[in-house]
Amino acid sequence: MKKALYLIIHLAVASLAGVAAAATVELMPDIGAMTGQGYNSAGRLAGDGITGDDVKNWLGSRADGWYTTTGNGDMRWGSATSNTEDQTINLPSMHGTAGVCFGLKMTIENIQDYSGLSFSMNLTPSGTTGTYTYSVWYETTDGEMVELCKGTRNNDGSPWNVHYDLTEDQLRAMKENGNGKAYAVVGSSGGRGGDNATVEDLSLEGTLAVPEPAAASLSLLGLAAMMLRRRRVRA
Repeated sequence: MKKALYLIIHLAVASLAGVAAAATVELMPDIGAMTGQGYNSAGRLAGDGITGDDVKNWLGSRADGWYTTTGNGDMRWGSATSNTEDQTINLPSMHGTAGVCFGLKMTIENIQDYSGLSFSMNLTPSGTTGTYTYSVWYETTDGEMVELCKGTRNNDGSPWNVHYDLTEDQLRAMKENGNGKAYAVVGSSGGRGGDNATVEDLSLEGTLAVPEPAAASLSLLGLAAMMLRRRRVRA
């Protein structure tokens, strides 16, 4: 509610000032409970060798939501856990396993309205062993997985801050060929047991281009004022 209210006020004021507004909108859903979903991937799912087929076979037929490997198959053991209060994810290192990972499957509504998309996350390890990998994908209307970005880092004990802006070509292809489904997977492999990482500030943001008609501006401002009055009454 607060995010929607702020967006309405921001757009209305910007339009009244005669300036074309561009709003940044958070598209990624809140971090909820992790659903266990095993997958035998020869370790690729949690590492740099992850493929589009791995992502599709792991989450392609699942409902939108947050998932973690369960230790099934060659992953053997280990699960990520979420803290819904502070919106963080605990990604463990499991010695002697092929790795542990978590993933998100989500739907981007009205992607045609966005002029830009960006992915970001902050990962803070508790030790200095293992390797971390992230990747982001979208699904085409033909059911194929297309990689948008991927990165791998050997753990040196320092935080890993990731930010990636989709290129114009990538966004154009998503609009032309995508079915609206997007996936993000983060994994840990080769670490020492107990060297858990905390992942926070996970984000997929869209830049929403908004025209500047005066009538629409006044309507937005009126709606914002009405919402403010309703909030005061409820308070």
